[in-house]
Amino acid sequence: MDASSLANVQWSPGVNSRFEVVRLETLNRRKLPSDHDPWQAHRLHFHALILFTQGQGTHGVDFTEYSVKAGTLIHICANQIHHFGHTQELEAFLVIFLPAALPPNLLGLSTSSPLSWSTVQYVWPSVTSLQPGQAQTLQQHIELLETYKKTDAWQQPAAQYLLWSIISLASQAAIRSKKNYSDQAIDSRFLEFVGLLEQSFESCRSVKWYAQQMNCSAKTLYRICLEAVGESPKTIADKRVVIEAQRRLLFNQTTVKTVGNSLGFEETTNFIKFFRRLVGQTPDDFRMASKI
Repeated sequence: MDASSLANVQWSPGVNSRFEVVRLETLNRRKLPSDHDPWQAHRLHFHALILFTQGQGTHGVDFTEYSVKAGTLIHICANQIHHFGHTQELEAFLVIFLPAALPPNLLGLSTSSPLSWSTVQYVWPSVTSLQPGQAQTLQQHIELLETYKKTDAWQQPAAQYLLWSIISLASQAAIRSKKNYSDQAIDSRFLEFVGLLEQSFESCRSVKWYAQQMNCSAKTLYRICLEAVGESPKTIADKRVVIEAQRRLLFNQTTVKTVGNSLGFEETTNFIKFFRRLVGQTPDDFRMASKI
């Protein structure tokens, strides 16, 4: 499979709600569109939770391959790339949902301002190893949601609240598992920064510019980011740009120059140097290595 055939997976019009529960074994049996192979890289345009309940294997999220087993929780944000990897009798539940299905402050996080679904990827890690009790509780909720989704329409409000509980339980368990987790509220200024970054990363990676937009110093912004996620604002911005570059190199039939220009690099040589520094390959080498 080459870049021109990688699938952009949209929400299916056949799903008569904003969320769905699917077992991995059911997904394996489904007749899927010819351009959608779950075992090849594809980009989702909705969110997904994957709770593995049995077996061992791997799962790819945004060009990183993770080991998974019973109790592993995967969270995939809209526009991220993922694929199911090599498996040994893996079993899993998939909970897929549109952001519109959820209130903006659902995640159960202590924040002084709402956490938007466009910025949740900055605080909710893609992969979490749940404690046995956490995995059991989450699985019980998902199984109940699966049951309610199969019942009459009058049960749908209960299913909606169950979905909210599942997302809240999953997000809290994942975020609390992070090395730099603190019980303190997530600084609203960090959320402001990543919100600005989502709006402007294509044209600006300057920490000084983001600090100016936030009416603070670059030093203050550095401290805010370090306390929130343990990384500098420059590292966060560079990672966001290079992930987007990788996505566009795979999903768009455009030149390296065009991808670089679309991300604010006027000189292609500067884009190639930036990409190679963060990825360890040139854009062309990355494209070739990603062909299957």
